[in-house]
Amino acid sequence: MKRRTLNKEALQKKRSSYQKIFSETLSELDKRVSVILVAPKYGGNIGAVARLMRNYGLSDLRFVSPPEIGDEAMARAMNGKDILLNARRYGNMQDAIDGFRIVAATSSAITLDDRKFRRLPETPAKFWKRALKTDGNIALVFGREDDGLRNTEIEMCNSFIHIPSNPEYPVLNLSHAVSIILYEMIRDLEQKLPQTSDPIEDENMSRLVDSVMDIITMTDYPEYKIPNTRVMLSRLMARSEMTQSEYFKIMGIIRFLRFKLGTDGTNGEAPEKLY
Repeated sequence: MKRRTLNKEALQKKRSSYQKIFSETLSELDKRVSVILVAPKYGGNIGAVARLMRNYGLSDLRFVSPPEIGDEAMARAMNGKDILLNARRYGNMQDAIDGFRIVAATSSAITLDDRKFRRLPETPAKFWKRALKTDGNIALVFGREDDGLRNTEIEMCNSFIHIPSNPEYPVLNLSHAVSIILYEMIRDLEQKLPQTSDPIEDENMSRLVDSVMDIITMTDYPEYKIPNTRVMLSRLMARSEMTQSEYFKIMGIIRFLRFKLGTDGTNGEAPEKLY
């Protein structure tokens, strides 16, 4: 069995395509999505949010009544310093959200009473599935570290995001909450990206099952169990999302086992390469 070698040029092309699609998608999101921090208090959180926005390809950071940006915020911002320095400042929330089609409040305090619409929760995943299908810009609004957004501020928003967490302590750190919501924004992006690894070919899937069954039949494994075992192995392999590379490694192990059992046709000579 000759192992297929990986073409470096093809690999580089795949990487370039991956990066291109990812970058283009983030660029489109950057045109639509803004992060608004209402009266944040701690420089560390402010800087961390700027860094996270750089991680997820966003650049429009807005503050409502922020503190002065100090050394801690700049240090925590890392490669997001330019986002921090170019952040827009507003004296009130209404001005900050002006012009957005979707304005999403975030809070750990929710209601399950469908008669009280203000704090009916929507998970980040559900929010993005809906919001990204809608034309127009999106504002993500995060409140104060100590008591979050006020009811009057939430009433200005037309969406409400809640991150499910321990009911006994549902309050997340500001930057952690931003990270989770932005991650959910790009989570489905994987479906648009080129495959980064080659899935196992159908004929190799069958060959692998046959090889495992051959090893099994060399033992005292009960014969009556063999048909069901083959079916189980076939279904297990089908669910595994195995790659070609993994297939060759496993086949190398099987070849070694066959060598030890003296059934690989090598006349007792050890394989040059196991996998």
